[in-house]
Amino acid sequence: MVEYLSAMLALAADGDKRGIVFFAALYCLVLLSYSAVYQLRTMAWPSTTGVLVNRGARKVGGTHLVTSRQEYAASALYEYCVDGEHYQGSRVSPWVMIVSHNAKFLLDRQLARIRSNNDGGVAVFFNPRNPKKSFLVLPGKTGLAVTIALALLPILLYWFAYHA
Repeated sequence: MVEYLSAMLALAADGDKRGIVFFAALYCLVLLSYSAVYQLRTMAWPSTTGVLVNRGARKVGGTHLVTSRQEYAASALYEYCVDGEHYQGSRVSPWVMIVSHNAKFLLDRQLARIRSNNDGGVAVFFNPRNPKKSFLVLPGKTGLAVTIALALLPILLYWFAYHA
């Protein structure tokens, strides 16, 4: 394995396509594996009941004259309590989406996933080791599957291109 990595490093240093593709695929594998682990850990976070102060889509960047070029991100403000400590949160989901005006419906769908309780409160998912980190929407199994597929796809394509 060490010899293979050394050979790929030498190829990449020489500008050879195979070495560059190998390290690009390895980079994707490492980053997306970290993302998958983070999603798995986040899916196990406990929840508490919070109060939703505000939610909606906020403009990102400057205001554009052409409406279709305006970008938006999900926005929320909520308050919650963990072990007697009061916190405020603003993160909706680990998936940060910035969309154009024409794709704003995606933000509406994300915000619709916020779970409300019968008493008007919302479920706030928090990091048990650091309760000030919280989300209103947890990642789902589909998103985790997509992340894992995207992590493995480049390395598999590399393998089939150069070793099959």
